[in-house]
Amino acid sequence: MKHADSPSLSPKPSNSVNAGIKDTRWLRIGSVVWILAVQFFLAQLVVQWAWTTPFSLKQNFISDLGNTTCGPYGNNYVCSPWHAWMNLSFGALGVIILLGAALTRSEFPTGRLRTAGLMLLSAAGIGIILVGEYPENGNLLMHKVGAAGHFVIGNLSMVVLGISLIPGNQRRGLAAYSIISGLIGLAATVLFISDKFLGLGIGGMERVAAYPLPLWLIVTGVVFCSAAARVNPTAESFEAS
Repeated sequence: MKHADSPSLSPKPSNSVNAGIKDTRWLRIGSVVWILAVQFFLAQLVVQWAWTTPFSLKQNFISDLGNTTCGPYGNNYVCSPWHAWMNLSFGALGVIILLGAALTRSEFPTGRLRTAGLMLLSAAGIGIILVGEYPENGNLLMHKVGAAGHFVIGNLSMVVLGISLIPGNQRRGLAAYSIISGLIGLAATVLFISDKFLGLGIGGMERVAAYPLPLWLIVTGVVFCSAAARVNPTAESFEAS
């Protein structure tokens, strides 16, 4: 005599668990996207290496690497054979900011500060895209507008997002790092536009203003990626079963 198959007793994931699995996946993807901001630094090293004339971190702007012509520019002689790669890197950094912000937004506590911070960060991303789209020797006005988005709005976004993390008391280290990074970038921006370089040179001070944001993306991406590995263990056990 044949017996009907007994019903499976294995638990089925609920809708909330399925949602948790998807949220974790998007968080991981967004975190990795932000970590890819490291390409901005690698691109500078590679493009700088291709220069046939001396390149000075103290005297040359980052944007000199994206200058599309050879000749005198400002107080320097600029010639960047691989300028297209630098301008592509600017554009990629902007896209990295926008995509990562959309995918990791759930890691910031809900509220007006999160909304304001992510809007500022997205505006900075658009600004950096403009920097790559309009090199310094092309449409200088648009180039400066894009750079202002990076230096001013981008650094301010880190301060706002850092403050948004404080109430939860879960990421005090990241909150402090975000606020300090943003304030350093803003202070350097003020010194940069005031022609006060503190011995770093115009290029050095520009980098102190510009680098906090991509460094913050990398650090925050690592923190969020680590968090994603610990989120919804129950959901992931369902997924594996």
